[in-house]
Amino acid sequence: MVPLQADLVGGGLLAIAITFVVTTVVYAVTLHLAALWVLGDAPHQRAVAVAPVPAALSILFSPYGFAVVLPISFVGAAVAIRQVYRLTTGSALLLAVVHLLFAAVFALAFGSVFGVL
Repeated sequence: MVPLQADLVGGGLLAIAITFVVTTVVYAVTLHLAALWVLGDAPHQRAVAVAPVPAALSILFSPYGFAVVLPISFVGAAVAIRQVYRLTTGSALLLAVVHLLFAAVFALAFGSVFGVL
């Protein structure tokens, strides 16, 4: 039987590395947009410093499903946001919620465009 889809990288460490980089970039963009919306003027370097945390957590826990990935990556992002942006816990949670909403909108938009959803 012929597979209907061909893998570009074939899996393995290269696939994990590419997935991590792409996920980190998307999280950095959405976090920076959320920070601009919530905090006003915010340097993009902080978003780049925070983005690997939820990206790594979402990749590591992806075998356990969305119900596990969402709270774990949210808490990881909130803790990293609190430390990197030097915010109070309430402000960090607000920024994490707005970041989650921005990321969900981007995921729905790109998922619809590329036919994943």
